[in-house]
Amino acid sequence: MPWNVWNVEMARWENLTSYATRAQAIGFRDEVVIPEGREGGPFEVRRTGAVLEEHGTKLMQLKPSMVWRCAMDDLDRRSHNAAVQAGGEGEFKQYAFHRRHVIKASTANDVLRAAIAEPGLGRASGKRDTRLLYSDVELLKAALQ
Repeated sequence: MPWNVWNVEMARWENLTSYATRAQAIGFRDEVVIPEGREGGPFEVRRTGAVLEEHGTKLMQLKPSMVWRCAMDDLDRRSHNAAVQAGGEGEFKQYAFHRRHVIKASTANDVLRAAIAEPGLGRASGKRDTRLLYSDVELLKAALQ
């Protein structure tokens, strides 16, 4: 039965997909969850339920066009956030992709290339949507085409 990291205080799984072995889940906890200083805790390595595995642990399957659109929207958010920071009106908007990848990019394809090159950065994010985007590198590659 697969394994995952359970956040006791927040009552949620810390990764969108389960690991085949307990050692892999422990590695994720020790190398990603704890060093990131994620909210909540303590973090326990637990077996995932049979229902989750039978029906899949992902809530939905994204399409490449949706991923590419998220990258485009992040570039718009970057422009908006720069205007807000310069004294404009409005509130700061969070990025779907990792901030470092969005800030350095000039096109949506640049965001996707950075995500493909460094998927661990997004998988370690505290934002659930960001972890979902980075959970499937093949999907990121398909969105790039």
